[in-house]
Amino acid sequence: MLFPLNRKVVLASAIAMASQVSFVQAAGYGINEQSASYLGTGFAGRASNAIDASISVTNPAGISFLEGGRQISVGADVILEGGSFDGEYTRADNSVDASTDDFQKTSFVPFGYFVMPMDEKWSFGLAGYAPYGIELDYANGWGGDYFANKTSVKVINLQGTLSYKLSDDLALGFGLIGSHVVGELTQKTWLMPGYMAGDASIKGDDNTLGWNVGAIWNATPSTTLGLAYHSQLEFKLKGDFDVENIHSVIPNIPPIFTTPLSSDANLDITMPEKLMLSATHRLNGRWVVMADATWTRWSRFEEFRVTSSNDQLGSYIPMNWKNTWALSLGSSYQLNDQWLLRAGYMFDQSPVTSDTRTVRSPDANRNWFTFGANMKLAENMNVDFAYAYVKLQDGSINEPKYDKSTGQPDDEHGVVTGEYSSGSHIFGAQFNYKF
Repeated sequence: MLFPLNRKVVLASAIAMASQVSFVQAAGYGINEQSASYLGTGFAGRASNAIDASISVTNPAGISFLEGGRQISVGADVILEGGSFDGEYTRADNSVDASTDDFQKTSFVPFGYFVMPMDEKWSFGLAGYAPYGIELDYANGWGGDYFANKTSVKVINLQGTLSYKLSDDLALGFGLIGSHVVGELTQKTWLMPGYMAGDASIKGDDNTLGWNVGAIWNATPSTTLGLAYHSQLEFKLKGDFDVENIHSVIPNIPPIFTTPLSSDANLDITMPEKLMLSATHRLNGRWVVMADATWTRWSRFEEFRVTSSNDQLGSYIPMNWKNTWALSLGSSYQLNDQWLLRAGYMFDQSPVTSDTRTVRSPDANRNWFTFGANMKLAENMNVDFAYAYVKLQDGSINEPKYDKSTGQPDDEHGVVTGEYSSGSHIFGAQFNYKF
């Protein structure tokens, strides 16, 4: 098995490129940062609180209840570098230190939305945003480079949205999504364990279609409920597999060959569906409280099988991820005519455990602590600011490579063991304009 792709290598090859993203977003490879306004409340109320055009991502029905006619919302989030790992790489009873810091790189996540009413019943919207991604880059020569160096995964969705107002209090919505994905992953790899090694990389991309559907209901003058479903995304990844800089690791013994290797790589993968329930309650003219619960079917990731025209390059990786819940609470306070303040908390459950964690997937349960504000610039213009601190629970790792034929750990390629400790600071800004 020339380049034994682990869980994250394969998934990263199937989801990818168009806006930079880092691994401290939603659980697994999901990204929450599609709005600075909802970031401020820990994403509570994101499917029920129709405050700007970004609600079309989470609940397409919400655009029916936006006030002020046509409007745009554009912005970005910036995730600062971080992350630390304390561990070692062991092969053939020899161990090297694999400890490293700041493998999560500073990342930029843009988004943009346009919404317009078509008549008294119908509303239309366009959106561009990033739903999945990761950006990791371990230090050159770190002890775990036979498992991963760079993991650059980016995805962009373009969505068209239609919403229909059944009554003054109830609307339904539908979004059609075109998704473009691409990724790049690098690592060192053993061609002959203990003797020949090389620098391996894999690149791939694909396009697919998905959809979301939602309903939003003003149950009382003070309470709004939102329900939304996001479809699975089915990818058929096609990419390139290259191994260069082939060399011997034994002094004074040359390698058998040094010619670079190249082949195709193919993978079928389905990104999971999710279901979201959201509630917003207006306590009075100043205070609003919100809650959100999102279920994601990550258990679809049972295994990965990579095929190639070169049998050496095939790979089997057990995943065994589990379904997850993300639960959030938030509030906003109208301080005066110009300023609205926000705060929120979210518990985001991880689909991985200590048994399934990898160096390309250093995921863990995370706690979000968020703050935000909206500043009114004019009657038709305002700006959102948000800050979040995301703390991942410490997580241990014991990652081997796997033999594609037997499905068992391949001891010749060694194992990485240790513990991750990660957190991140996120800053967001968004401009909203009605016309």
